[in-house]
Amino acid sequence: MVQILEKLIDVGKPIKIVITTDLKEIKKALEDILFVPNEVVKSYVISELLFYLEKKFLDEDYKIQVCIGYIGTEVEGFVIAQIDPYYTSYSRKCGTFGWLHANSLEVCKELIKRCEKFVKVNNVRKIRGNINFPKNLGGIGIQFMGFNEQMLYGVSYNDPNSRILEYLDSLGYQKESEYTCVYVTQKTWDKGKKIDKNIEFRYVTMKELYDYVDDIRNLASNSFHEILPDASGRNRVFEFFKVFERIPKSFYKIKEDFNPKTYSDVPQFVETWETCDLENTEPFAPMAFNKTTGELVGILLGLPDLFEAWTGNPITRCNVDTAMVKKGYFGKGIFSSLNNIGQLTANLHGVDYYEGTAIWSNNSRAIDTIFPHCEPLRKHYMTQKRI
Repeated sequence: MVQILEKLIDVGKPIKIVITTDLKEIKKALEDILFVPNEVVKSYVISELLFYLEKKFLDEDYKIQVCIGYIGTEVEGFVIAQIDPYYTSYSRKCGTFGWLHANSLEVCKELIKRCEKFVKVNNVRKIRGNINFPKNLGGIGIQFMGFNEQMLYGVSYNDPNSRILEYLDSLGYQKESEYTCVYVTQKTWDKGKKIDKNIEFRYVTMKELYDYVDDIRNLASNSFHEILPDASGRNRVFEFFKVFERIPKSFYKIKEDFNPKTYSDVPQFVETWETCDLENTEPFAPMAFNKTTGELVGILLGLPDLFEAWTGNPITRCNVDTAMVKKGYFGKGIFSSLNNIGQLTANLHGVDYYEGTAIWSNNSRAIDTIFPHCEPLRKHYMTQKRI
């Protein structure tokens, strides 16, 4: 399905906006206009995005619209508008735009007008962006700091010369939320060395992780008791698992002779390593349990940097995407302990870079806990508008 609308701009050249589900046309447009710092990664990103779009187009109940802006035969803009049933902003339904690229204000204006119309037709009155679904592939927000950093899987990136923020501002969009990504400079956090004896840590196999889906979801509901500006919903846990399943098998081979007792002075860490098969467990998902009740009280969910794997290199980098600690267990060093055992364990597999991502500037608890151990690297704005 293709719908074409035209708009004349001041210079007399017609802007043609095409609303399409034609994957070949979308692929060509992305090849022309999508900014990805690494050309090899770009081909993978386009392929992954097309696969995602194909699935959404086949779902008649899913609300999504792809718009391409042309001047003549040249691609001048691209955007995806959608209403994802699992995405909320401040606990309310919200429309989104993502993967926005525009070579001029005029093109940006016409693309955004189609997004706003799409959202309003579906009875939603707020729109935010960039939300680059799927989140693991495109991340969230529009980058405004840290363009010299190596791109990281799950983190939004854009052309440092892009004027998208400026264009959106002129179109009435507010820079509503600021997110920071931080490099974890401190490998061991002191608060994570002193652990309540009733807390134990576990690593489990990929198959066993699926058995914990409900526990992880319940922990998320309990842990994220704040009203968040951007929340991905209950299906987010499966997105992590699908990424874990794509890690090359060679990654799991421990790259050094390993003696747990000489690797850490924390008894709970040693106990964890001695009671699991480190080459058959998922190192990006350390979990903390109450020994007495068996209850899951904390988990870190990291994303391996698949961008490295796509360029034929070993995975050495981790996006520390999500941290959850059960209410009532805050201040007990569980988050710091998960960080410590997580870094030590992943390091056995060759991971030596950790970046905490999408930390909301208004989340004082996260800022106070994480920032003293880290160095800010990149920043993103989330924009929004009521329509």
